[in-house]
Amino acid sequence: MNKKISLGAAIAFMLVVATVTLALTMAFSMNRFTAMVNGVQQQRELYSKLTEIEQQVRDKYPDAIDNDKLMDSMAAGYISGLGEDGGKYYTADEYQKLVNSEEGRYYGVGVVTFMEPSGYIQVKEVYPDSPASNAQIVVGDLIVKVDDIDVTTETYEEAVKLLQGDAGTKVNLTVRRENEDVSMEITRRQVEIPTVYAKSFDRVGYMRITSFTTGTRDQVNRQLNQALNASADALVIDLRDNVGGRYSAMAPALELLVPEGDMILAKYKSAEPVVLADSDTSGAGFPLVVLTNANTSGTAEVFAQVLKDMTGARVVGVKTAGDGKLQEFVKLSDGSAIQLTVARYVTPGGTVIDGEGVKPDYDVSLDTETIEWDNIDPEFDSQLKKALEVAQASVNLEAAAQ
Repeated sequence: MNKKISLGAAIAFMLVVATVTLALTMAFSMNRFTAMVNGVQQQRELYSKLTEIEQQVRDKYPDAIDNDKLMDSMAAGYISGLGEDGGKYYTADEYQKLVNSEEGRYYGVGVVTFMEPSGYIQVKEVYPDSPASNAQIVVGDLIVKVDDIDVTTETYEEAVKLLQGDAGTKVNLTVRRENEDVSMEITRRQVEIPTVYAKSFDRVGYMRITSFTTGTRDQVNRQLNQALNASADALVIDLRDNVGGRYSAMAPALELLVPEGDMILAKYKSAEPVVLADSDTSGAGFPLVVLTNANTSGTAEVFAQVLKDMTGARVVGVKTAGDGKLQEFVKLSDGSAIQLTVARYVTPGGTVIDGEGVKPDYDVSLDTETIEWDNIDPEFDSQLKKALEVAQASVNLEAAAQ
């Protein structure tokens, strides 16, 4: 039986609801107003202090002031004031170089170099299909002259910068090999920076990922297909010394290896974890083992932990750096940018990596001081040796279960 209420009761109820709503709105508005006033007051104090410093400097500093440099320093100081985990400021030039690097773009002759004891430029790596590769420059060659600059310890940095430049421009090199100098003219162009290196140990594939750029996904895909075509039984993924990259570059590579589901989540300031990326693939299809060390950081740690959560991958090595902050880049009007921490990564298993790191399933320290990346060999790499053993054990376990 439906009950009727009187018009007066209805009006009274509406007045009560309106009063409560108004009170809540006023309370919320007062809190917002108080926070805004406090914020304005803090900003006023901050800018008042800067104005005071500015006035003293302009009145008393005897030398010319570089305003651009001053603005960059002030911006950098503001971000550094947030603390070690807050973020970073990039000048316009620094930001453009960072963008090029993260997009896997390189404009130049295509070599990685270091300073030889006498000051010459020694070639440490030659990028595949690069101008340097086409000119038959090889690892170990010495570059003793760049254009009109004789390379010495004093001119080294200047000479190295000349190896990069706009596509289509030319640079003259004098390359020394076995005490013989060869002069050559090389045309700079865009070169894809390799971030994935692969080989095999018997029927276990090995893939080293040095960093994550927009080109990493395709490089991982090529190497993964080669491992499948070679009928690899398992895959070791080496993330040692990988300091990460943007998650938007890491996620597409990760998706190739994990089955369907949410891959990467983030916990923002005042919200439940938000899904940043998911997978709709079937994954790698064979056992995975991940190598990590204390230098594995950022999105490389997320990569490792997600493989552990979603594929059951075993982690070999030592605990990672514990840098699980999600940072956004904001480009400013003058081309500079700030890199600002906005959240913490969360993995599908609920792991928050920041401050904790990825804990290995097999804690193995390296017997040697450094990793011989140019000649990776389990005989001289205790962590790799253990990873290969774990990979083979996983294969044997799967075979026994069939």
